[in-house]
Amino acid sequence: MRAMDKFRNSRLFRFLGALEFRLLELSLAALVVMNGVGVFTRYVMNNALGELFEIMILLSVATYWLGVATAERLGGHLGMDLLMAMLSGKPRAILEFVRRAVIVGFLAVVVYSGTRLTMTQYRFATNSGILDMPLWIFSVFIPIGGLLLAWRVVFAPRREPHLGGTV
Repeated sequence: MRAMDKFRNSRLFRFLGALEFRLLELSLAALVVMNGVGVFTRYVMNNALGELFEIMILLSVATYWLGVATAERLGGHLGMDLLMAMLSGKPRAILEFVRRAVIVGFLAVVVYSGTRLTMTQYRFATNSGILDMPLWIFSVFIPIGGLLLAWRVVFAPRREPHLGGTV
């Protein structure tokens, strides 16, 4: 794990982490602005923009998968820590291994099916209904986010139990 610690302290790792945050910030800001424009045009101008709704849904898929991986990186994922808090030593390590194995197994299915979906959409040039945009551009975030999340589950940094931070 020495090499992994060295990678975590590299400039490339910090750059990619910052890029991840900027992409999420931009995506969420775009969603907020588009939603505001959509509400304004619907209720003030009496003209709903279906195109805006479609792009918001597609962007939400991409944002979700990147956001889930970011939450895992920061330790902000949802979890049931009651059992983990009661265990220590070997039983806790076994439960943590089982937790990670189940998550990685689920993500393997997500990555596989997401990759097949993306490849099918690309192969058959599937486009969105209103904007006529290629759907694979948004679907590719499913396997990418799944792989990033699996990477973070497998190579998660050790956490200090009393600080909640990473070591």
